[in-house]
Amino acid sequence: MSLRNEPPHGHVVVGTDGSRAATHALDQAAGEAHRRRVPLEIVHAWPWGGAYEPFDDDPQDILAKAAQHVTERSPGLQVTTAAVPDDAAEVLVQRSRAAALTVVGTRGNGGFKGLLLGSVSLRVAAHCRSPLLIVRHESATQPISSPPTVVVGMRGQEDDPAAAFAFAEALRRNANLSIVHAWTYNRSDRTHDDRAARARQEELTAARVVKALHRENPFVQLDSRSVRGAPAQILTDASATSAVVVIAAHRRKSGLGLQLGPVTHALLHHASSHVVLVPVAGRTGAEALSPQEHREGRVEGQAEQADGLA
Repeated sequence: MSLRNEPPHGHVVVGTDGSRAATHALDQAAGEAHRRRVPLEIVHAWPWGGAYEPFDDDPQDILAKAAQHVTERSPGLQVTTAAVPDDAAEVLVQRSRAAALTVVGTRGNGGFKGLLLGSVSLRVAAHCRSPLLIVRHESATQPISSPPTVVVGMRGQEDDPAAAFAFAEALRRNANLSIVHAWTYNRSDRTHDDRAARARQEELTAARVVKALHRENPFVQLDSRSVRGAPAQILTDASATSAVVVIAAHRRKSGLGLQLGPVTHALLHHASSHVVLVPVAGRTGAEALSPQEHREGRVEGQAEQADGLA
């Protein structure tokens, strides 16, 4: 173990404040780093605030205990730590630039309630540059299928990065993959023929996406289904027995503010499993800016984030 402020590259980074919820996220992050065979960086920053209770413990003591916790359970894992005297969300977003995966924990009654109250986890979710694993503390008590299942929600080819992540995650976990293509009728689908044509089109879209991805990942056991209905509800239901749900997070410029879309909000609020958000360039190709960059006025207003399934 080493103490450092410069992160490695292609690693897993996790934030901690010494709380029970953060320790659960730490365990998940260590598992992800072990499966990827990459280092784990444990970061503590302040003020933590948000969904986490403030602690008076010394930052180095928090990090030392966290590192010891990991090395006792994964003795071969390379672990680094960093105490950074800056805003926790900004530090994690900055660290995510060089990370293969960023991990945050959350807590609260009724799912990810804390995320909807301006917490660190919500801010990281809105700005994170790497895929972000949001760890639900209560998921340890949820039934998980055997073998485990990775669920990915897809709308079309624009969500390929999320699907690619899900295929790789299924391989790492020796898990099955369930691709869920949720869709609804358009306002123009007024007649029976219109709706029948829409259903055929959605089925074909899902089949094309799955065929191309499975060709590149033939060893993954998968099932694919195209379902008409509200994507948030369908994915939330699928999370009940899954190990993790993966969804694309599209980012684009707008004057309305940096926001998570309705599907992401619903999953963070109601999903029974952990959730991974995979950043995807929006229609403008704009990259979401960090909280600090917004305060420095590098954009007019803020950037709106829309879900791939929203």
